Amino acid sequence: MTEEKIQGQTDRASTTEQTVAAPQSARRRLLKSTVAIPVIMTLHSGAALARTSNLAGPVEVGDAVKFNTGEREQIVCVNSGDGPLDGGPTYDLGEIPTADFAPLYDLDGNPMDLEGQAAACREEGAGILISAAAYTSLQGNGFLGNLPPL
Repeated sequence: MTEEKIQGQTDRASTTEQTVAAPQSARRRLLKSTVAIPVIMTLHSGAALARTSNLAGPVEVGDAVKFNTGEREQIVCVNSGDGPLDGGPTYDLGEIPTADFAPLYDLDGNPMDLEGQAAACREEGAGILISAAAYTSLQGNGFLGNLPPL
């Protein structure tokens, strides 16, 4: 090959490289400029979120969380905290809600059915029965002590 042909091929190759390099450099400039854009985010208070997730409404026996603890079904009784908000159906369970199983036996040692357990929870312990969704939500936040997960 002659030097002129080699020079011509080199010129064409460099022209091709320049046309390929132009979009790549434009893309690089665009990416570099987007890194400098400030990001504004709204972060919600963890305390406020935890506080609102500790609100629950009482449910009836049929919808309450129950576990088979060996002998028979036992209802979960949640401490009602400060009581209902504004006299309504929603309870504020406090910063760290607590719960336990409702008693299986009355004060005389007689076994109680689910209705009796619910009554004992409401009367003696000033507690409420909660739904499975509320139980799972509180359990996921690490509350309710050593009660089993659903």
